[in-house]
Amino acid sequence: MSGVLAMGGRIRRRVWQGFIVLLVAVLLSSCGWRGIANVAIPGGPGTGAGSYTVYVQMPETLALNNNSRVLVADVFVGSVRAIKLQNWIATLTLSLDKSVKLPKNATAKIGQTSLLGSQHVELAAPAHPSSQLLKNGDTIPVKNSSAYPTIEQTLASLAMILRGGGIPNLEVLQNEIYNIVSGRADQIRALLGKLDTFTRQVNEQRFDITHAIDSTNRLLAYVGPRSDVIDRVLTEFPPLIKHFNERQDLLINATDALGRLGEQVNRYLGGTTRTNLHQDLVSLQCPLRELGRASPYLLGALKLVLTQPFDIDSVPKVFRGDYFNLSLDLDLTLSSVDNAFLTGTGFSGMLRALEQSYGRDPETMIPDVRYTPNPNDAPGGPLVERADRQC
Repeated sequence: MSGVLAMGGRIRRRVWQGFIVLLVAVLLSSCGWRGIANVAIPGGPGTGAGSYTVYVQMPETLALNNNSRVLVADVFVGSVRAIKLQNWIATLTLSLDKSVKLPKNATAKIGQTSLLGSQHVELAAPAHPSSQLLKNGDTIPVKNSSAYPTIEQTLASLAMILRGGGIPNLEVLQNEIYNIVSGRADQIRALLGKLDTFTRQVNEQRFDITHAIDSTNRLLAYVGPRSDVIDRVLTEFPPLIKHFNERQDLLINATDALGRLGEQVNRYLGGTTRTNLHQDLVSLQCPLRELGRASPYLLGALKLVLTQPFDIDSVPKVFRGDYFNLSLDLDLTLSSVDNAFLTGTGFSGMLRALEQSYGRDPETMIPDVRYTPNPNDAPGGPLVERADRQC
């Protein structure tokens, strides 16, 4: 009887053990079990009261795991609580201790803690820190995130160099440099001297070079908006070149004719002819100068050439059908009649004296031609400017 009871107790224990194992398996499978490394460790920095959460966007997470350390200046200040993909960007959830004070634009790097492969996240202040502090719920963007080279990358780069990445070529490079330099010391010295001279001259002309660059820039700025004109020129110019290429005889004849013209001009301008031509040009200066002085009156004189005695501008106003209008101003003052009819006779000056006897002021009378060396010097004159007598 006692043996049966003992066997029943063992069966019940086995049943309870199996039930507990099944229950644990169900719980673990329903919570998404991903290994013991993903189980949050109680205690430590970032888990106490006042700790806050920060999100970090990473271009790649390498071999980083949950519960990896977060370091600031090589001090353990928090842990990685989660690694998720948000908007196709790897995002780390960091839990930091309340004593951590970092600027809002802090940087984040994934580094390797040991040679065995464990990694950590390093937070640091940038060269130009922000005045605002990093607070709970903030995100460090991917532009402020990076990663240190891993041991694997370093060993791979070293292996590439040692296995032919460049070291075997150093000997070849050294030999070639020796072959170039050996026995050519004088030529190299001369080359260095010329190079020094060239550099000095270029330095002296740097302002001219800068001016040329600025001029080119202005030219391009002027040509740029006129691309359609340049396109039309490039389109129409080739047919013109083709035409002259097909009619080369025209260019040849034109060039020969120009050469013959130059020979004739040289013959007529050479020797004694040159002296006569020079004298003619000198003599021509005077009439040309006087013509320039008379140019203000030339236009008025031309208006009288075809319609004398009427001005060409007044002809449409003067002639009206079979009649024409005429206005005449006559100066019948005694002094004017005296100048016009009695000058040179025995009665010259009598009418002028008679006009003064009536109370006429001599200053308001027309000048007496007997005492005026040149009538053109009278007030209101001269009527005609006399030419330079030295001509």
